[in-house]
Amino acid sequence: MQGILVWQTSNTLQPYQAWVIPVDPAYPQADVSLTVISTLPIVGERHCHAGTEVLAFPGASPETKTAGTRLFFPETVYGCHDNFRFLNITEYYAFVTVISRDINGFTVRRFTGQIPPLGFWIFTDNEIGNVQGTLEIFSTQPVVGERHLHYGNGVAVGQLGQVLS
Repeated sequence: MQGILVWQTSNTLQPYQAWVIPVDPAYPQADVSLTVISTLPIVGERHCHAGTEVLAFPGASPETKTAGTRLFFPETVYGCHDNFRFLNITEYYAFVTVISRDINGFTVRRFTGQIPPLGFWIFTDNEIGNVQGTLEIFSTQPVVGERHLHYGNGVAVGQLGQVLS
């Protein structure tokens, strides 16, 4: 997905004030990424809703070590409808290598992709080989990685990739 500015808003917050950014009313049926810029340190989180499933993600940034050029997911689960979303947080193309390994450390799949500036790339457990094991990502630019694990019975788990570098 291309990182094109499609909508923006702004707000001035008082200390400890919360703000729910109204992204859904602006783009209810589209996949979009969100960049928040502040003159002072802030804390953010993101929630994904699908029926009764809710995935909560803390705000991701290089400063909090949740964005990097090498990410690791310590567990992929065969048959649990994993999907992965990677956001390129830079203004340069990110060339990404994905390696899925089984529980014995053997490579099951290795493939590459390209993420446009401020764009994202989504792939599922089908692309990684429906493997019980791990996932490692190498990127030429800092990226944020999310794992969405849907158990299929209304239960879901969200996880950010662990930054190795």
